[in-house]
Amino acid sequence: MKTLKIYDPAMCCSSGVCGTDVDTELVQLANFLKNLDPCSVKVERYNLSQEPAEYTKGTVAETLKEKGTGALPLVMIDEEVISAGEYPDLGKLAELLGASNVSMDVQDCSGCSGCC
Repeated sequence: MKTLKIYDPAMCCSSGVCGTDVDTELVQLANFLKNLDPCSVKVERYNLSQEPAEYTKGTVAETLKEKGTGALPLVMIDEEVISAGEYPDLGKLAELLGASNVSMDVQDCSGCSGCC
């Protein structure tokens, strides 16, 4: 089983539908993560504003010390950094996870309550 770790910058939530502006990149990522097979990929996702202690450990702490918060989001697969400063392309991420059959379709969350 692979482990995908995502260290998001400080934000109110990871869904991308909070506030007045919808972040389509975050909506697509959230949908992608929701469709991963939990028996094949373990997903750990952290938000700097909600879990700051997670950013003080190992590779994450070293990367932040070297590059600052501009390195966020930081994405790792099995402790190897695959993306820093931006979210990876979902097709590439699926390939790296061996999850090429994951749906990339985005559901319409407009008017959605409870997305966050």
